[in-house]
Amino acid sequence: DGNRSQDTAGSRAAKSLHACLECQRRKIRCDGKQPCNRCQSSRSRRRCVYEQHRQRLVPSRKHELSRSLEECRSVLRRLYPNHEVPQLLALSRQELRDLLDQPVQQEPAEISPTPPSPSDLEQQQQQHPKELEQMPAQNSQWDEERRDKDPLPAEADDVNALSLNMDKQAASYLGASSVKVALTVMLQIQPQLQVLLAAQSSPDASSDDNARSSVPLFRAVSKASKAQSPIPWTYKGQALVDAYFKRVHVLTPILDEASFRKHYNEGRRCDAPWLSLVNMVFATSSIMSTPSSNLSHIKYYNQAIEHIHLSAFGSSNIETIHALALLGGYYLHYINRPNMANAIIGAILRMATALGLHREPPPEEPQSDPAVIESRRRTWWTLFCLDTWGTTTLGRPSFGRWGPAINIQPPKLVTDQEHDSAQYAGIMPLLENIKFCKIATKIQDMLAVTPLLNAEDRNHLDSLLVDWFNNLPWLLRSTEPCVEPLHLSRCIMIWRYWNLRMLLYRPVLLTLASKAKMPISEHDIAAVEICQGAARETVDSISKGWMRQQMSGWNAVWFLYQAAMIPLVSILWQPENPSVAQWRAQIETILELFTAMKDWSLTARRSRDVVSRLLEASAQISNARQASASH
Repeated sequence: DGNRSQDTAGSRAAKSLHACLECQRRKIRCDGKQPCNRCQSSRSRRRCVYEQHRQRLVPSRKHELSRSLEECRSVLRRLYPNHEVPQLLALSRQELRDLLDQPVQQEPAEISPTPPSPSDLEQQQQQHPKELEQMPAQNSQWDEERRDKDPLPAEADDVNALSLNMDKQAASYLGASSVKVALTVMLQIQPQLQVLLAAQSSPDASSDDNARSSVPLFRAVSKASKAQSPIPWTYKGQALVDAYFKRVHVLTPILDEASFRKHYNEGRRCDAPWLSLVNMVFATSSIMSTPSSNLSHIKYYNQAIEHIHLSAFGSSNIETIHALALLGGYYLHYINRPNMANAIIGAILRMATALGLHREPPPEEPQSDPAVIESRRRTWWTLFCLDTWGTTTLGRPSFGRWGPAINIQPPKLVTDQEHDSAQYAGIMPLLENIKFCKIATKIQDMLAVTPLLNAEDRNHLDSLLVDWFNNLPWLLRSTEPCVEPLHLSRCIMIWRYWNLRMLLYRPVLLTLASKAKMPISEHDIAAVEICQGAARETVDSISKGWMRQQMSGWNAVWFLYQAAMIPLVSILWQPENPSVAQWRAQIETILELFTAMKDWSLTARRSRDVVSRLLEASAQISNARQASASH
């Protein structure tokens, strides 16, 4: 009886589902059983399936489910902040528990690559001064090889404005964080400044300058070029390799040191990617281990270019990416070709994306070699940092170098023993530079949309920078004496910090200075003071920390040159301000540092000349104003 009653209940339940899908397809009568008599007689039991009718979801139930789903997501984010849900689905229970025991990578949750709301941007863009960006003319063409045709200083380029050629429109687009924008505002404050600068005689170019200006870029390689041959081990080459890992690798650990040294010591490889990489290592380390008057890097650069053709951009060879990274991340900036450098770094980021370097390998992948995974991580994040550093003062958008689709994890140490290796000296700063560059990318993108951020957004971004600085490991914040690689790395890291804070607030100073009648709020005054304070801290930090070698001197001069624009603008804007004497003393300190760095920076002499001429011109304007007032 019990079985009969259960069967009856099952039949009723089946009947309530109407006809099965097979009977519906054949358009025949169905008894509603499972299986039905039609499917059973035609031996189609497997196809006897009933379609479940969806229950209508009432709005209150829908809201309840959405809230429940969001609560579940919130719990998952707290438990696994560094992993996406698709990554977690494939893990076993034990693997999920193991992930909970791993340390959480502390990154500010607020650093999301989302722009401000459109309403805020529209309101701010209405007061966007044209002086805060340099738009190229519609028929303009930028040519970084025009030094061979125009009487330009060897050190000048379209970004650093060392030529002081202010009567021409910019050849390439530059945003609010560029030096040329600051010079444009100075001319607007005091139009007679341009006449005074033109009247001052510029120094004659030295023979070294002429030699530097003739550095050929991407020279053509004849089809009858010599056959590729290995690069043999030499004492000089070994010294250059040592210099590279001491002064370049510590900032950008893109290479695997053990593997590179092994291949170089063997001296057998003669493939194009390896030859281009070795020569770019030699070119970069030659710069970093000699004074700025030494031009031996040109030879290595030309040898590297012989093995880098346009077809290299279609290559999937990781060593080609490494060679191009040194070219676009360092060398082209050194010889003042920032636009070409920017283009190459952008291209190799896309090459790296084609290799999938922006994605973390699935944990269940059986052939995952920890060393290979670490190499991929270091390569991607080094490219990320190089692109960020190179574009900070261009005022251009980041074009998505960081976003939700990029889930590659930061580098890690494969074994505890590596804490004592030279490799670790570069990994620790890189981890902090990654965090810094994420904040810098957000700032660059927001300033590229509108440099006049509202006080709330500006203060929020600044708080991210300050929190990053305050949470640096003791080794990177300390001013205690340490080995040269660590000292170099932490000094440049701090200089970038002060520089970015200065650039974040500088649009307020430039806007107020160019609009004499604009009302000044308390927020504006605070922003100007922070900008001036960041410039002062930059000068103080560099004067205490720079070293007599080119990696230090090159960066120091560039950051000093940008910092000098702040007191110069301030003097021209507020000549009666009680702080004028302090601003002038600050500029005098910068000029002294430029003089001391002339052997350790390609642009130190020219930077000193430009700043000195601007200071002298401002003094002449001030004296003329005082003389006019006394009559």
